[in-house]
Amino acid sequence: LPNPKPQDLVSLLPPVLRRENQPVVAQSPPQVEGFTLEGCGEHGKRTRATLKIQEGCDFHCSYCIVPQTRGPARSRQLDDLLREAEMLLQRGYRELVISGVNIACYENKGADLPDLLARLLQLGKGFRLRLGSTEPGPCLRKLVDLMAEQSQICRFLHLPLQYGEDSILQRMGRHYDCQTYENSVRYAIEKLPGLCLGSDLILGFPGETDENYAACLDYVRSIPFGLLHIFPYSPRQGTAAAKMKNRPPSPVVKARAAEMRKIAAHKEREFAKSQIGKNLPVLLEKSSPGAQGWSDNYLQIRLKGPEKLAVNTIVQARACQYLGKRSLGAEIQSA
Repeated sequence: LPNPKPQDLVSLLPPVLRRENQPVVAQSPPQVEGFTLEGCGEHGKRTRATLKIQEGCDFHCSYCIVPQTRGPARSRQLDDLLREAEMLLQRGYRELVISGVNIACYENKGADLPDLLARLLQLGKGFRLRLGSTEPGPCLRKLVDLMAEQSQICRFLHLPLQYGEDSILQRMGRHYDCQTYENSVRYAIEKLPGLCLGSDLILGFPGETDENYAACLDYVRSIPFGLLHIFPYSPRQGTAAAKMKNRPPSPVVKARAAEMRKIAAHKEREFAKSQIGKNLPVLLEKSSPGAQGWSDNYLQIRLKGPEKLAVNTIVQARACQYLGKRSLGAEIQSA
């Protein structure tokens, strides 16, 4: 389904779910620059909560409909973010996930994304911050420097690449080339040992040739990704790319995606294995017996030992065994 306007939702309901009386559609006020959100997000009994800092995007990549459906980039008021974050921490959440359409563009009252994280860390100890998908951009080095200084920020960066060859990146309307992306990634890896680098790739974009794909394959092999999402290109009506010609045939795209997913799986395994012998902070999502949770660098950790471990606590664990995919067995070091 397309992304509908709120007033159109009723027409999408199947007849059996419609009532004789037209329901009232409640619409939130438009989110302008410096917007605020009432109350506090509800996340049930989870250990982590999302903190929305931003809405919309100005990048207008040729394949993406988001700027048309979500509007231009707008940042949430800094004071309002601190208010909700403090409420979430008071409710016991130990991890706040920084979310938005394009969080790297956050700016309010002279504060950019790294400044916002620094202000959030002033709320206290005993919790951690995890970044959602972060577009490569001007604030990235400042962000990496802050992450290197502050262990409460999880060692995870999801930096969407989308393609590993410059001519396709240009057709996509991306705002960097492969060398610029690699420079940013190498800087982050050097400053943040144990960093899990995530990314997205779109295959089968209009104009993609065998040569383009071969170059992309080589490029992806050269970058130390720890998590990769592979997507065959899917046209979105209303975007520039939807009008582009010379899309590769579907069987070719499927074969390329299958090959790239094998590389992605290999990189995920290698990253997980590289953490064996390392001490990792783990936020528990399941209590003993069979305690398990997620490390700050986004690996699933299953804990061994007789210790009684409670959910929603952060413990130090030493990874000692590879269990498959992105999962490690570990021994508790301190609780």
